[in-house]
Amino acid sequence: MLLYFFYFFLYLAMVALAILDIWLLIKLIEYLYCAFVLHQPPFVPSNKKLRQLIAREINLHYPNTQRICEIGSGHGGLVRYIARHTRARVYGIENMPWAILNAKFFGMFCPRAYTIWMDAFEYLGMQDQPFDVAIAYLSPAFTQKLTRYGNCFRVLISIDFECAGKTPRRVIDLGRGYTRYMGKKYPHRLYIYEFGPDQK
Repeated sequence: MLLYFFYFFLYLAMVALAILDIWLLIKLIEYLYCAFVLHQPPFVPSNKKLRQLIAREINLHYPNTQRICEIGSGHGGLVRYIARHTRARVYGIENMPWAILNAKFFGMFCPRAYTIWMDAFEYLGMQDQPFDVAIAYLSPAFTQKLTRYGNCFRVLISIDFECAGKTPRRVIDLGRGYTRYMGKKYPHRLYIYEFGPDQK
């Protein structure tokens, strides 16, 4: 009888390992497709400290925020965190199917967290009213592109990458850690930009 239990748990372990292998393979395929076919920055999750800083920044300086979007939200971890720690509705915009599947599944358990399957720039261009805050963890080039969409959000919080030619309202240095992109290290920082007629 004990031998049957051993075989049963061994079978379960093999099934779990197979599922993990498939999940990792799909992530790898999506990563390669994202980087080498779509030529957009692959998904990199933000760490807990960065998420805490973003939530604190919104609650401290923009307490009346009602609508937030994350541009390139990946699996939705930051979207769910911000939805839980602010009073706003948070929309994650992502165009990779596997990331969308994960984000929508886990988003079912988080009120005020939503996932939109669409190209982020296309989605921003369709909005008839600006978001109060946009959050982006992209790449230098894609972050710079966001400056053309300043009418789509009032505040931009960019993780690690700054917008050349635009003066940030605040820069918050995490003090440790960095993002490595194209062989260059970018220290973990939040660049907060405000958009409006009186902003540069």
